[in-house]
Amino acid sequence: MAEELGFDMVDSVIKTLDAAGYSNQTAQKVMIQSSNSSVLVKFKQQTKYDLVYMINEEVKDAAPSSLAAIKKFADAVSVEGNSIFPENRHFTTYQTNLVESLQNAGLPVYVYTLMNEFASQPYDFFSDATAQINAYVQGAGVNGVITDFPATARRYKCMSG
Repeated sequence: MAEELGFDMVDSVIKTLDAAGYSNQTAQKVMIQSSNSSVLVKFKQQTKYDLVYMINEEVKDAAPSSLAAIKKFADAVSVEGNSIFPENRHFTTYQTNLVESLQNAGLPVYVYTLMNEFASQPYDFFSDATAQINAYVQGAGVNGVITDFPATARRYKCMSG
């Protein structure tokens, strides 16, 4: 957008967050996610918000050199659910070591985008969005979930204590 339209999204987001008072408060955590490392570098230079690098392709592991590079511009990583529990014909086939690799490098891991629709979930989760969240949190050990259904995540949080 910056090159083609002359519109700097980073500056616009920073101004909006500042105007809303987020830069002067500590009660709520603000996390900014992008799949573009240069966007996160610019945020890192201008703000103190937590920055999340979104890996928007299916990956199974990460090389130490990649982890070191990510840590230069991000505080955490978000990955697709299939990167943690690969699927074959709507069944999970195994659990990768991706979460462990990222966390061992000091990068918290968030899984995206969990949905309530049974058609979006592997059969292993029994068409139960709460069971799906539990598999990622308790089974894979992710630090958090990104969902279009916050009430489901809240219900899981209340049930798990």
